[in-house]
Amino acid sequence: MPRNKLAWRRVVLVVLIIASLAILTVSFRESESGPVHAIQQFAAGLLSPLQTFGARAAQPFKDGYEWIRTLWSAHKEAERLAAELQKLQGQAVKLQEQAEENERLRALLDLREKGSFPEGTQFVVAKVIGKSPTKWQAWIQIDKGSLDGVKVDQAVVGATPSVGEGLAGKGLVGKVVGVTRHTAKVLLIVDAGSSVAAKVQGSRAEGVVEGSVSGRLIMDYVDRDVVVDPKRVVVTSGYGGVYPADIPIGIVTSVGEQDVNIYKQIEVQPFVDFRVLEEVMVLLVPGSGLEGD
Repeated sequence: MPRNKLAWRRVVLVVLIIASLAILTVSFRESESGPVHAIQQFAAGLLSPLQTFGARAAQPFKDGYEWIRTLWSAHKEAERLAAELQKLQGQAVKLQEQAEENERLRALLDLREKGSFPEGTQFVVAKVIGKSPTKWQAWIQIDKGSLDGVKVDQAVVGATPSVGEGLAGKGLVGKVVGVTRHTAKVLLIVDAGSSVAAKVQGSRAEGVVEGSVSGRLIMDYVDRDVVVDPKRVVVTSGYGGVYPADIPIGIVTSVGEQDVNIYKQIEVQPFVDFRVLEEVMVLLVPGSGLEGD
């Protein structure tokens, strides 16, 4: 019985193949108005509504697929743009930092070229890499040391953003008080243990500028009979052998006198803003025993 079914199927297949070939042959040979073409057109007419219905039924699925594909592409594009934006923001921050650093270094160069320093003075530019952790002390650590010619008691100057005065932002920072091979510690002039021999331009009044715990600068030991006006510039006098003469320190903000005190007390606003100090220059002065070897 199975063999008869297999044989029957083969016969049917052969008959269908022969019939198809015969229909194709007749279709190619007959005219457009022949019976075979008429049957094809009739069958196409019957199937056309089904094709239209199938296309309409499939359209929502096609639209849904296109929507998902577009949404996925938009998501990927958004991720790419977000990554590119983050990269550009990082580059912008880096460029801004470089621009600000260049501005600070130009200010140091301006101080070097226009400042009053002994002939032959060499300058070691250093970055601030550390600061005193409390307000009771005022010092910074720099990234240059004995291998760069830095020694104890060398004067240090710096430049910070200007706040409106002609010499604002550029002036005396302090002196070196400790040195290693690659670093140095600088005592700031606003430290309570700092003292700088100074003079007031104009009146030529002399005294000592001292720091304080509050961070204020006080010029003491100025004779009471010497006239000192506010807004006058205070510079180093050069006495003591540590600080060369005529380095800008700050500007007089107030002048006080007490009957029980034989000296004036002058408050000085430093030109350097120590809160934002990032680069300094160590002065290697020739002939002072403080220059680099």
